Amino acid sequence: MSTTSGVVSSVKAVGEAFREKNVTFLAGSIAYNAFVSLVPILLFFVLVVAFFGTGWQDQILSTITQNVSPAIGDFIERLFATQADKVTGSSVVGFAVLVWSALKIFRGLDTAFSEIYEVEADNSIVDQIKDGVVVLVSLLLSIAAMIAATSVFGAFQGMIPYLGALLPFLLALGLVVAFFPIYYVFPDVDVSAREILPGVVVAAVGWALLQGLFQIYVAHSTAGGTDIVTGIMLLLTWLYFTGVVLLLGAVINAVRGGYTKYQRA
Repeated sequence: MSTTSGVVSSVKAVGEAFREKNVTFLAGSIAYNAFVSLVPILLFFVLVVAFFGTGWQDQILSTITQNVSPAIGDFIERLFATQADKVTGSSVVGFAVLVWSALKIFRGLDTAFSEIYEVEADNSIVDQIKDGVVVLVSLLLSIAAMIAATSVFGAFQGMIPYLGALLPFLLALGLVVAFFPIYYVFPDVDVSAREILPGVVVAAVGWALLQGLFQIYVAHSTAGGTDIVTGIMLLLTWLYFTGVVLLLGAVINAVRGGYTKYQRA
């Protein structure tokens, strides 16, 4: 009985902190920053993978376009085709501008985490950039590992029965690894790996579920086609809900760690 009441009390505390911190508004801001930074981020990926040859670029492009709506996939393919040569030949200044634009979303996340954890001291721009670079590098490595693992699974899927059923678990595991630096670096308080694990797992599972719903839409929209406006609205909606899930994980960790006025039982 005490265990049940403790769980209910903890869920209530998370819900109160979620509302008091206006997480939905913060998620909307993050979604907007992510959307306006989408092109620079894609161009940044083009520049990075160009150093590893066209094979990696084709693999990343194929992975992205298979997991978005047809209209957005066509747009991304055209973007890669028209901008790849320009980006690889750009100056150091152009590269710095791309990195700065790509880091906007991480600066927004850093600010949101500070609000959720009730950190009074403001981070300087330099601190925010340092945190963003750490997370960006970790995400790049995680994405590369996930793409490589997916390719290996795809190569052996026809040989080993039911191997495809493990892909959702692979996705969730990859997301746990990718999200770990976010929940460790951005709170701006001393946290342990064990302390942040619940929020990381919630965010990873939530993203995997959202990706499953998104895949269902993609499967049903492929035949009929989707106009670019509908695709953009879908992308904005997806960015918003993924932002909500990310910040929900932060709220869970903040409440469990005693960093908010809403304490668990």
